[in-house]
Amino acid sequence: MNELNFNIFNLLIILGVLHGVIFSIIVFSQKKYITNNTLYLGLVVLFLSFSNLQYWLLDTSLINSHAVFKYIYIPWHWLVLPMFYLYVYKFLGNKTIGLKRRLLLSPFFIVLSIHLLQLLYKFFINNEYIIPSHFKRGIFVYLEFASFIFNVLVMYFTYKMITDYEKDKTYNIKWITSETNWLKKLIFSGLLVCICWLIAIIIVVVFNLNKTMFFYPMWICISVLVYWIGYSGLNKSTQLRNRIELRQKRILEFRVKEEKSINKSDSKSFNKIEKLIKQDRLYLNPKLNLKYLSNTLNLSEGYISQTLNANSKLNFNDYVNTLRIKDAKQMLVNSEFDNYTIVTIGLECGFNSKTSFYTAFKKFTNKTPSEFKKDVRNL
Repeated sequence: MNELNFNIFNLLIILGVLHGVIFSIIVFSQKKYITNNTLYLGLVVLFLSFSNLQYWLLDTSLINSHAVFKYIYIPWHWLVLPMFYLYVYKFLGNKTIGLKRRLLLSPFFIVLSIHLLQLLYKFFINNEYIIPSHFKRGIFVYLEFASFIFNVLVMYFTYKMITDYEKDKTYNIKWITSETNWLKKLIFSGLLVCICWLIAIIIVVVFNLNKTMFFYPMWICISVLVYWIGYSGLNKSTQLRNRIELRQKRILEFRVKEEKSINKSDSKSFNKIEKLIKQDRLYLNPKLNLKYLSNTLNLSEGYISQTLNANSKLNFNDYVNTLRIKDAKQMLVNSEFDNYTIVTIGLECGFNSKTSFYTAFKKFTNKTPSEFKKDVRNL
């Protein structure tokens, strides 16, 4: 048996693997974490972990401890980006996954078949055939080039799907806008990991080196990604689910309660603008802007801004934010909403981030949402 290779680098890698597997088990087994998108999130983390585990066994030479282990190879990394694409697809509110998107899984089965064919050739046709190493010139390394190209393409289409989603300015009160900036940052981080991967493959092919050390940066970065994808993804998915539940609850309240009459104004245009923003609850749309109102009302952006300023003494952003904060204050003082975090309430009221919510709330109340809630409850 070959001498085992243990060092600080593969220790960090196996710790990341264990964390990823435990995280996936928790996601799959806990009902409170299961949503229509977290299943794919759990699979992303699990397949990343299995991929690193497989290469860890090769790196430490533990795979040589039993002859049968030497021939077990599953190309898990061909599944990671397809699962991430499907996670993002569902996270952005899409319901069904068509055949076209399911075809993203086909490269995995093709690569797996190539390995199985090699095994069949070795055991039934040519016993002298040596299956190439994963870390020197051979079919596996060349397949890694194909995998790199495939993963970059999937990242591109995932990024395009996100940007197309962000450009959509349509609004429906039943539709919850998902946060997307963190997804784009994750894609850029994944691209950096792929670059480390490509560099390692090029070194192996050019110099024909059977060394695993060149892949350490990639494997360690993947361990870090496991933490980021796991915790950020689960947090964002849980937050989205809470917002959907909260929105459904509020829609029922909107239907039960009569709409409050809008203050009369000498300006018919102001009434028209205010009715659209208040009664149609456009202020709940984080993408609401003057351009959207201008296209909807067929009025110029400048005219809308001047009309709002003349009748409310507020600019457009402040006017919309006062409505959002009024909504947030009603929920913060109501014990029925104690099950929801303050950030969830802020996002539900139309703010696009925790920072924008806290900044606006502080501006108009001189208190943070937490301070406001505490002061009101102590009265």
